[in-house]
Amino acid sequence: MQNIIRLFAKYGSHITFIVLQAVCLYLVVNYNKSQQSIFLNSSKLYNSKLTSKVGQWHRYLSLDVVNDSLAVENAKLLELYINRKETDPTIVDTGSLQYKLIPANVVNSSYQLRNNHITIDKGNSHGITADMGVVSDQGLIGIVRNTSTNFAHIVSLLNAQSKISATVKPYGYPGTLEWDGKDASIMSLTAIPKHADIAVGDTVVTSGYSTIFPKGLVVGTVKEFQIDRSGSSNYDIDVLLCNDIPNEQVVYIIKNRLADEQLSLETEVYE
Repeated sequence: MQNIIRLFAKYGSHITFIVLQAVCLYLVVNYNKSQQSIFLNSSKLYNSKLTSKVGQWHRYLSLDVVNDSLAVENAKLLELYINRKETDPTIVDTGSLQYKLIPANVVNSSYQLRNNHITIDKGNSHGITADMGVVSDQGLIGIVRNTSTNFAHIVSLLNAQSKISATVKPYGYPGTLEWDGKDASIMSLTAIPKHADIAVGDTVVTSGYSTIFPKGLVVGTVKEFQIDRSGSSNYDIDVLLCNDIPNEQVVYIIKNRLADEQLSLETEVYE
């Protein structure tokens, strides 16, 4: 009670002024038609603006949900492309496809080192395990090295330890795609024999000679090439990547449903 008395003693004049202003506004609006009309129109205008701002904030706060939804839809389309299924993604039985894609967001990455890495926000609780390929909707990203419950560590294509089996269309000769640690947009393709009639601008794709990346995924284009100076009969090819790895924010992890079966069979063969 004493606090209330002190409040009125200190701010009584201000409170009285605000109360009188409110009473005056009520009387003017309710007993004057022209003022009432102006008040109603103004309130509608400000209410409309407030509703618009609230809607904008709501849409902004919902962007993560929208982006996740788009990533899932893109994953479905990429699944059809990778599995070479030219059909409606809304009716295809994706459970029968060999390759399943899991969308994820990049939460950390490097590209200025010789051995670069990427971290994503999906892990073994989402079905991701080591040695799964990672792509974007434009090209290759890297290979999963290890995982935790909710995160995965990826060896980027821009890593001196990364070696991907690739070839130049329309040939099937498997070569090795590597990064020399210099330009983030250029990789080297070796072991393609010189009797392959390649040209600048030819498309470089994955060979499919592994359980990690399916056959035919576009990597980039032939930028320039020359005969290996070491005296071999192979080309040294510079490949211009079709995607900008440092700027990728959404990626897709490739789960090969038949990988264990293939690896088990090949292990028996080599024993």
